[in-house]
Amino acid sequence: MSLFCAISGQPPLNPVLSIKSGTVYEKSLIQKYLQDNAGKDPITGDQLQDDDLVDIKTAPSTPAAPPRAPTFTSVPSLLHTLQSEWDATMLECLELRRAGDELRLELSHALYKEDAAMRVLARLTRERDEAREALASVKATLGPAFSTGAPAGDVEMEVEPVAAEAGLPAEAKARVAETNKSLSATRKKRKPAEGYATPASLKTYVQSATVPSLHGTKPPGIAALDLAKSGSLIVTGGLDKAVLLYDRSTSKILATLKGHTKKVTSVISSTTLTEAGLPTYVISSSLDKSVRVWAPNGNKTVYGAIANLSLGGEVNDLSLHPSGTLVASAAADGTWSIHDLPPADSDAKPTTLLTGSLPADTPEGTSNTAIAFHPDGAIFGVGSSDSKIRIFDTPTGACIASFAGHSEVGGGAITSLSFSENGYTLASSALGSNQVKLWDLRRLSNSANIELPEGQVVNEVRFDESAQFLGVVGTDARVYQNKTWEELVKSEENGAELTGVRFAEGGKEVIVAGVDRTVRVLSAPSE
Repeated sequence: MSLFCAISGQPPLNPVLSIKSGTVYEKSLIQKYLQDNAGKDPITGDQLQDDDLVDIKTAPSTPAAPPRAPTFTSVPSLLHTLQSEWDATMLECLELRRAGDELRLELSHALYKEDAAMRVLARLTRERDEAREALASVKATLGPAFSTGAPAGDVEMEVEPVAAEAGLPAEAKARVAETNKSLSATRKKRKPAEGYATPASLKTYVQSATVPSLHGTKPPGIAALDLAKSGSLIVTGGLDKAVLLYDRSTSKILATLKGHTKKVTSVISSTTLTEAGLPTYVISSSLDKSVRVWAPNGNKTVYGAIANLSLGGEVNDLSLHPSGTLVASAAADGTWSIHDLPPADSDAKPTTLLTGSLPADTPEGTSNTAIAFHPDGAIFGVGSSDSKIRIFDTPTGACIASFAGHSEVGGGAITSLSFSENGYTLASSALGSNQVKLWDLRRLSNSANIELPEGQVVNEVRFDESAQFLGVVGTDARVYQNKTWEELVKSEENGAELTGVRFAEGGKEVIVAGVDRTVRVLSAPSE
């Protein structure tokens, strides 16, 4: 039987066997390699010690007396010198082979990245040239009267679209990753807080209070709703182009925010509060193609606009990231954007970090009508006018999944999206459809449907923070129990279509708003 050293490839003079990898080595070579490489096996990379090496007795014989120390004038000394040189050469060859393999792998990755970058640059260059040709055509058509100057008044911050492949800046990606890691680690163990409303208690809910005559009458109606300060502050956006903050503790309008020139489509209140107990930011979107960010100013107006982000199309919906530092918007030109909310104590202004669009195979003219972040923030859903729902990766902006939406049942544009707090289910509603669809994000399939009476309109769906209940508003207000989809609450006391629904802290109240300019509070009857 002949043996070969795994390092030199030659028959070893003093063969040893690794009991971990089963590999044969020349004893002097492996001992030198382990000494120079922190005790790692040259073949497997595992930790290897002298105790793990077993001598192989190829020709058993009686122990011989140790030889005398060689001198450089004898044949044995020359052989010893040549053996040492050979050992060193074999070890160096092994290292060179490994270094060559690593360089080859790095080169292949670099070539792949360069190819992808060149493709992106080529596409951006083509789009830039097409935009320049279109602009030149418009100038030639309109003549000297054409002007790119902004109208007098508020100075708008123009947004330069960023290729979706580029993704968010590194700092924003780190925020998204940190938020996702902290929330997803505890989500499976999370249970409703002690004292949280139960399905049995919701069955007793009735209309307990109303806030009438909010917003103007030309045109009348509340188009968007949100809550702040655990539900004690109501934020509404109206068809009258204004945003109102109503303080329930004083039963007075705290602030009226004016600046939008068309209908307000969505409002969001930040989860953080100032020292005065006011939301750090209020964000609103409008059909005037802008997203406005409002912050407390200490004046009589209470809030003032600190940013007016101008987008390419009418903005239909907003969603706040779980970190509270990012806001996503969906626009009618088929694009979506992610905006940054800097800390309130910094001098930085809100900006647009990323603008993306629907996949290339989407029909031309498709607009985005609804948007919602996942509770962990790693993904977000976008509903469009083609009645389909697409899931995007937050850090990169890449489309990673899609659902047929309500197109199979004749529905129109998606009107609302809401992820359940446990992160497993997505609820959706669509224009012209009396169905609420539930999508299983684990199986990427339609897991259940809630069928409302024929002719019913659904304008918004919203899960509560405990993932126990789903609020549905439109023709009337209803609350369903998660998983069983049993109807727990039904309220028909509204005078017109309802457009917004929110659950107050602890699920103790369900607050709805509608076109009749009234905010209604549903809760258990008082004793």
